[in-house]
Amino acid sequence: MAKKKMDAVVKKPTECAPDELDAFQKLVEEGGEVTPHGLRQRIEQAEALVFITESECIAVGAIKHPNNGYKEAVFSKAGVAEKSDSFNYELGWLYVKPEARGKGLGHSLMKAVVTYLSGSSCYATTRENNDSMHHLFSQYNFNRLGAAYQSDNGYSLVLYANKP
Repeated sequence: MAKKKMDAVVKKPTECAPDELDAFQKLVEEGGEVTPHGLRQRIEQAEALVFITESECIAVGAIKHPNNGYKEAVFSKAGVAEKSDSFNYELGWLYVKPEARGKGLGHSLMKAVVTYLSGSSCYATTRENNDSMHHLFSQYNFNRLGAAYQSDNGYSLVLYANKP
């Protein structure tokens, strides 16, 4: 039997049913990279949410409207403060459940994001030691900007962007 390809579905938060928003939030929290406080509100304010579902939601990502203060701080910490005004969107909350990894779902999420962005400027951050994300970003024309910097959570982050 042929393996069924799992496609990423992109939706505005307002197009999502409450159980879809719940599933999205659950996976983002499972990823352990974000502050849960206020997360639901941030999810509902995103530009678009990306889902991959098998029998349940197994992978997510988002195109976010970053808060200007947050965005300026990220670019400043990376040593490229002058570039922050060039970016309207932030790619984030990319997460694939551990048991679903190694099946190309990260590529499916990134393809959906790049298609949705249709050339719009976007940035993203990832842990300095997350080789999988570095590889994925480079395959979708996201280039490293500035220097690695210390996050508030004690690990080193790297800034990527799809425009110079």
